[in-house]
Amino acid sequence: MQGFQSIATLVSSPAGRAVRIFKRSSAGLADADIILTYCLAIIFAAVVGKWIGSHDASVLGVGDIFNLADINAGEALAVTAMVSITYESRRILSLTSLDFLVIIAGALFFLPPAPPSCPFLGATLAGLYFWRARGEIPALASLGQLWIAISTHAAWGPFVFRTISAPILRLETLMIAVLGHVAGLGLVVQGAQLAAPSGWSVYILGPCSSFHNLSLAVLVWLSLLKLAGGPIKASGWAALVVGAALVIVLNMVRILLMTLSEAHYEYWHDGSGRNIFICLTFAAIAVPTVFSRRSTRRGQVSAAERWSQ
Repeated sequence: MQGFQSIATLVSSPAGRAVRIFKRSSAGLADADIILTYCLAIIFAAVVGKWIGSHDASVLGVGDIFNLADINAGEALAVTAMVSITYESRRILSLTSLDFLVIIAGALFFLPPAPPSCPFLGATLAGLYFWRARGEIPALASLGQLWIAISTHAAWGPFVFRTISAPILRLETLMIAVLGHVAGLGLVVQGAQLAAPSGWSVYILGPCSSFHNLSLAVLVWLSLLKLAGGPIKASGWAALVVGAALVIVLNMVRILLMTLSEAHYEYWHDGSGRNIFICLTFAAIAVPTVFSRRSTRRGQVSAAERWSQ
């Protein structure tokens, strides 16, 4: 297997000998293949974990099995970015013995009876290692960042939100009420509930909060930047701030529209309005991110033209 640069201390150890045995027994298997397999395992854990969290795993129908492929835009872009990075770097990507052992250690977190969040703990630790310790290889650093972003979206973000959900929901409810006051709707706030003068009310639950959309927005933003290539510059961070603000505003407007009537609630929560909101949310983070990369490239071209003159 290409790219294994043995470290003396590891080579002399049982772990080092295991690496040499694997190297001899896997002719034709590139280092990028090992990395890509681990990438796909992380995405699979995210998709299955999300599905199990909202379904009864003891009762499986044909439709439920097909729903296991429920991949959102962020996860799809993350898969595309990881495949693109590993494919483009296939011939030059090389792992040291320590890199290989880190991936194996991360893979061990998938073994049962590990809790659902355990694979993401391994992915986070492996991601931190490749991002910080292997930063001299952009492909490995980028993959490490994507592993952390996926883990945050799938496990750590929801965990943090469950811990501090009460004050966040109250704050978001107050912000929506203020927006409703500006629009002349006369909403009344009761905890995390918004009551309209007509008697119709909406109770804001955790999944309705902008917090969940923000973790997905970060995953979309990072995946798009990694697909574009190059380091993340100031314009990229500005695009994230703008996109996050737009995502919050869109979610507030959507909930505000739900307070108008039961028919509006059904349309924006379960009907076609939900699909419109999903598309607008994706555009809110994708458009500023794409424009930030275009502006960066235009700036690089202008600088090159000035230098040539």
